[in-house]
Amino acid sequence: MTSKTRHRAKPKTKKGIRSTGKKRKTIKKSAIQNKEVYELTMKEIDTLMKKGEKNLSEPELVRLSTLAEAAEDYEDRFEPLPIPSSLGDMVRMKMVQLKLKQHYTARLLGVSEAKFSLIVNGKQKPDIYFIKALHDKLKIDANHLLQGI
Repeated sequence: MTSKTRHRAKPKTKKGIRSTGKKRKTIKKSAIQNKEVYELTMKEIDTLMKKGEKNLSEPELVRLSTLAEAAEDYEDRFEPLPIPSSLGDMVRMKMVQLKLKQHYTARLLGVSEAKFSLIVNGKQKPDIYFIKALHDKLKIDANHLLQGI
């Protein structure tokens, strides 16, 4: 007597790739809606950070990442940073955001380090080419640039 076994066909996706049947874990970014929840979130982030990244388990690393994203989202929505009013402050803020060094930024904008320093520190007026480079290369809003001059 021979036994016949049936092989169950695995479900296929739209592109013909077979599914493993396992569901992927999706992490929902929790939306922080008030200051109290934000402060509790920041305390938990601080607690995890004090342990040190090397000492965190995989679930703790995922939790830290999720909390950080949620806190950043809350800050962007409810406590945005003020827009710098001076040209120098705008450039410095953008350099920090993009993690640029002064010598690289000067080269990127097509000016010497000395000229860059003079302009950023307010000791020399920027020319139109410098302002255009700030807009094109560093993506600083033209309206903010005009207000900062």
